[in-house]
Amino acid sequence: MTDPLTRSMPLHGASAQHWLKERGSQADADPAFTLVGHETSADGVLLRRLWHTPGSIRFRPTAGPDPSSLVLLLPLEGVFSVTCGQEQAIVRHGSVAALPAGSSGTISTSAPSSRLVLMVRPAGAVGRPHGLSVSSSPAVPVLLAVANALLDAGLPIDDGLQTALEGLAASVLVV
Repeated sequence: MTDPLTRSMPLHGASAQHWLKERGSQADADPAFTLVGHETSADGVLLRRLWHTPGSIRFRPTAGPDPSSLVLLLPLEGVFSVTCGQEQAIVRHGSVAALPAGSSGTISTSAPSSRLVLMVRPAGAVGRPHGLSVSSSPAVPVLLAVANALLDAGLPIDDGLQTALEGLAASVLVV
């Protein structure tokens, strides 16, 4: 189990780029780019909350994700577009974008925005997308509330919280 890494101060330009690079991502080379990130992780699960100024962030697969894991992208503020291979979608508040954890892609915003990123293996026999999938679910606000509370409290992800996140991930994917 790892301890949460919380950044409460905004990172600008090269500092923001460095933070993203350590996490397998890269933003546009804009010295005014600003980022605030909070995260916590454990074996098999990563929870991250990002706020940033307008721009694009390119992401690539992390080392050795579980093949059945997914990345869920949930908007908190603003709207973003996500491109994964030849697929592109607009993701708005109340919806969730899902893609295989081994995917690479780009998230773009034209205004400041924030989102949750959850990489997890959803519980149960939930159908897993082979590419980019965007849907809405009445369970999205529940997942957002739990994830934000976890990050706000600075809690590490223990077995019980991991099970809860896996179950909530499955619940937002059931359409």
